[in-house]
Amino acid sequence: MKFILNTGRTIWQGEAIEAGKNLEMYRKAAAVCYINKEDMEKLGLKDGDTVKVISEYGDVVVYAKEASEHMPEGMVFIPMGPWANSVSSPKTDSTGMPSFKDVPVEIVKAEGEKVLSMSELMRKKYIERD
Repeated sequence: MKFILNTGRTIWQGEAIEAGKNLEMYRKAAAVCYINKEDMEKLGLKDGDTVKVISEYGDVVVYAKEASEHMPEGMVFIPMGPWANSVSSPKTDSTGMPSFKDVPVEIVKAEGEKVLSMSELMRKKYIERD
């Protein structure tokens, strides 16, 4: 299914950063794609399922989580961080800051695929790439 991705900071993510970015707590706070209830049902997802988020800039496997606040159908949210960066536009339009809003993405179930830790993700994206 096609979606529009937005990113930003969350309070839970901020708490996890204080504990240390390389901990499981940070992965659970930032390697998450918030999806509204109706879209979760269309995709056949439940909280904690893994999904692959795919954009023209890359792809990443994250946990699906039902949004607790209102979110329009067709919109998803991933907290800012290495998982969101994997699918966000690197273009800065001369601002020095990449665009973290309105990124077209596709989301598919990723049964059996692992959500990588931050260090695993960094190795895959920046060290082990072809």
